[in-house]
Amino acid sequence: MQRSPIRRSDYTPRDKKGLEGVIELQFAVVSDYLHVGSGKYDVEIMKSVSDVRQLVDEYLKGNKIPNVAQYFSRVAFLMVKEKDRVVIPGSTIKGMVRSRLELSVPGSCYIVTGQATSSSATYKRIFNPDPNRGSDRFDVDKFPQVCPVCDLLGNTGLASRVSFSDFVMTSGKVDYFNVMGRDYEVATKGSIFTGRVVYKSLNSVELGMLLYGFGFIRDCSSSKVMLLGRFKFADRKFGRVRFSLKTSPTECNKYISDFVKQFNPRNINEEW
Repeated sequence: MQRSPIRRSDYTPRDKKGLEGVIELQFAVVSDYLHVGSGKYDVEIMKSVSDVRQLVDEYLKGNKIPNVAQYFSRVAFLMVKEKDRVVIPGSTIKGMVRSRLELSVPGSCYIVTGQATSSSATYKRIFNPDPNRGSDRFDVDKFPQVCPVCDLLGNTGLASRVSFSDFVMTSGKVDYFNVMGRDYEVATKGSIFTGRVVYKSLNSVELGMLLYGFGFIRDCSSSKVMLLGRFKFADRKFGRVRFSLKTSPTECNKYISDFVKQFNPRNINEEW
């Protein structure tokens, strides 16, 4: 199979002077539910008790415990928690931004993680990925050029110039939803998550690329709907979010315009 050519340019030294700063963002859940899993299928203790181990053992054995609901959450696939607050890991947000840029920027490479051997028909219909795209390699001595997305967000042997914080749930509601006989902890519609990105050594086009990856495709007023989390390709009730900027870079709209003019990215409608 012949690979599609990757668009490359000289990589940017990480200590090069350029634009740097912090962008504070938030996103709202605009679908009914959002689930980004922690990998745990478990029960949480909701109220302190004197003998936790005994109470858990009795509960898991199916023994009747008076007012058991006050002590335990439902057995469910849990979301990520940090000090009892629901969070979306920064790595998840970065993965979302990266995948959108790789699918939007002509000639970018495609960094594949995990061992997935198939993708959903809905994903293919929405994003129409190029099956012949290759993955870039970076070695400052052997391969001194790199694809623009890797230059921004890093690659093996190449540090990212953007750091992503976790996005913390600041308002909203956590509930449970049953999918095919199993319960999932979910953030419900209208929930708000807040986080930030720190960037350095960028030029105006690269800052526009970063903003475009968050769904700001025309200006900085509001993003398009972005797909995030589990079940986003299987159930329309899940996985739709919309970003907004709490702090905006100076000349924000110009950066997006500069990026669009240089790269002519694909505008992908994710509201399937």
